[in-house]
Amino acid sequence: MLHKISEFCDKIDLIKKKSDTLRTMKYGSPKALDEEINDMIANIQSECLLLANDKSEYKKIITDKFLNEGI
Repeated sequence: MLHKISEFCDKIDLIKKKSDTLRTMKYGSPKALDEEINDMIANIQSECLLLANDKSEYKKIITDKFLNEGI
């Protein structure tokens, strides 16, 4: 896994926020332009693709901080 678990989860939170924004853009008043909606859809799909393509194995990264603290 190229991302740390916390970064992975943060990215998912960001996608959720963007999807909420998209819902408001589409169904709120006033509605956003179709071009803006399509741009947001493409942006969300791009973020999802980045996560989906992160297929490497998760490896815990041991930093000097952990070594110094004996963790």
